[in-house]
Amino acid sequence: MNEPSNSADNNVECKGESMQHESLVLIQQCALLSPDAPGHLLPEQDILLQGNRIKAVGASGTLKYNPLLVEKVIEGKNRLAIPGLINAHTHSLENMLKATSPSLPLELWLIPLFGSSITWTPRLAYLSAMLGALEMLKSGTTAVLDHLWTVSGVTGCYLDAVMQAYHDIGIRAAVAPSIEDRDMVLEHGAACGIDFPHHPFVSRFQEWPAIDAQLETVEQFLEMWHNRDQGRLRCLVGPSGIHWCSETLLQRCLDLATAYQTEMHLHAVETEVQAQVIHKELGEGGIAYLEKQGVLKPGTSLAHAIWLDPGDLERLARTGATLVHNPVSNLRLGSGHFPFSQALDMGVTIALGCDGAASNDNQNMFDVLKLTGLMHNFPHLDYKQWPAASSILHTATCGGATAIGLSGDIGTIEAGKLADIVLLDLSQTSFLPFRDAYLHLVYCENGSAVDTVLVNGTIVIERGNATRIDEQALCDEIREHCQGSWASFSASLDSVGNTREMLTKIDTLRRFVLHRDKHDEHSFSSEIS
Repeated sequence: MNEPSNSADNNVECKGESMQHESLVLIQQCALLSPDAPGHLLPEQDILLQGNRIKAVGASGTLKYNPLLVEKVIEGKNRLAIPGLINAHTHSLENMLKATSPSLPLELWLIPLFGSSITWTPRLAYLSAMLGALEMLKSGTTAVLDHLWTVSGVTGCYLDAVMQAYHDIGIRAAVAPSIEDRDMVLEHGAACGIDFPHHPFVSRFQEWPAIDAQLETVEQFLEMWHNRDQGRLRCLVGPSGIHWCSETLLQRCLDLATAYQTEMHLHAVETEVQAQVIHKELGEGGIAYLEKQGVLKPGTSLAHAIWLDPGDLERLARTGATLVHNPVSNLRLGSGHFPFSQALDMGVTIALGCDGAASNDNQNMFDVLKLTGLMHNFPHLDYKQWPAASSILHTATCGGATAIGLSGDIGTIEAGKLADIVLLDLSQTSFLPFRDAYLHLVYCENGSAVDTVLVNGTIVIERGNATRIDEQALCDEIREHCQGSWASFSASLDSVGNTREMLTKIDTLRRFVLHRDKHDEHSFSSEIS
């Protein structure tokens, strides 16, 4: 692997004398999105880049610059330039786990992840992050918030491997190491008299490093990687979730984020079981609890937040926290429906995420855009409140920028912003016949029209191909690691002892918490066989 640079590049140079002699890149005669133009498309525009930022935008031929300083001209004719999409919630290790599980409720779906016989190594984590980043870049996503969990808790070699992958391929990445020290669902089950068998999911806290050591690793990670590569690589603090963190751990994470002036990212009330258990264990709802702990604030992003109590949307809007909506995984795991339209109307900042590939099966943000545009058109809701395509795209750009702490720097194409730009080929079938740019982007495009991608002013995808890595070598190495070694879902349930029994116990707990009767005809064990 390439070693990260040791140069002092922690401060992003954006304006002033430091940029006076940097070479220029000109994107010539492209189209831009415009709310007021016919078809919401403004043709014949030039974008001038200097260093890693946009220097000027204007009608073709009107920008003033020294042509001798132009290092490269990118032909933008018949291309639509959009700000890069932002995947504001995923888990990079799951890029190797796509198509591994049938649709299951989250509490059951988690068990086989910890019951897998896969031997994870830092190299495999590197390859997994590379695979996801390649898929994202080639489908128009320029930035990702990776809530990075590993099978061994917070471990430095895995964090470094993933960040190295993002460094090598050129994507903008904000990595939040997932850290946890409890499991309220298991605790509640034990209090209800359920005797869980020995299993990696149950014993994980005993097998991982002590929480003090994990927090020290997070701090070392922040010191080494935060704002590297001209700010393209960022480190966030990532408490795993409300019901996975003690009050003490949550406070220590908040202290770390404050000390390093960075953002915090965590799961929140993703399922009804979580919401019910949090109420029982904490005596209040999860969002109210986070507000009381001082976690809800600008710079905090919450993944999912589906099972909300009355007043929670007001809390999110008032405090300035960002909500990351993950429609694909929410449906895949049957977690529920986030009130997207209502939240937008109330002023909640919303971003969009793919979630991990084990609960989504790809990392294509155009799929997320389309599903967001479809699943919130409820018949009981006034159709005038259904989300507009322009609003959906805004959540995947400006909303995502807020989630990763770059709201003033990315998300739009305008002078002064970082040059994270995607050029789409308007001759592709997704834009034929052409009518409305926003509608085409949300409902027609699937990433196949992505032609050129720039991140931080650097071309990372050109004519559909990665410029910084050998794609074929990456794919060959992944196939070599995976071919014939990973069992099907049913077979994998027996690869680690007591996995089937754990599934049955958790299923019993879910039904108890949700006050459901057990199936009359089949046991859960027979259902998953």
